[in-house]
Amino acid sequence: MMKPKQANKRYFSAMLGSSLGYLGSVFGVSFLHDKLVDGSIPGILLSLIPGIFICLMLLSVWRYLKDVDEVVRHELIQAMMAGLFALLALSGGWGLVELFNDSLPRLPVFFAFPVFFLTYGLVTAIRYKRCV
Repeated sequence: MMKPKQANKRYFSAMLGSSLGYLGSVFGVSFLHDKLVDGSIPGILLSLIPGIFICLMLLSVWRYLKDVDEVVRHELIQAMMAGLFALLALSGGWGLVELFNDSLPRLPVFFAFPVFFLTYGLVTAIRYKRCV
C-alpha cells in the first residue's frame, strides 16, 4: 500500500489522461464516422477506440482501490454499489417500458458508462466529502 497522497496523485493523473483520451477519441470518431462505410471493418475498429480509454479508466479505479487503506476502499466500493444500483434500476426499469411500448424512444447502451460514473462520482463527493 502506498501513501494516500501518492495514490491520489497517480489516480488523478491516470484518470485525467484516460478521460481526455476518451473525449478526444469520441470527438475524433464522431468526425470520421461519416467518412467511412457503415458496418465496415475500419469503421468498427475506429468505433472501438474510445472503449480502450474506458478500460484504462476502469483499470485506474481498480489500481486505486488496491493502493488505498480499507476505510477509503470501503467508501469507494459503497459509491460503486450506488452507481451500479442506479445503472441497474434505470436499465431494468426503462428496459421494461421499452419492451411493452414500441412507440417510446430506446435508451442506447452507450449511456450505461456515464450513468455509472456520474453516480459513483456524485456519491463519493457528496457522501464522503471526497473528490476522487
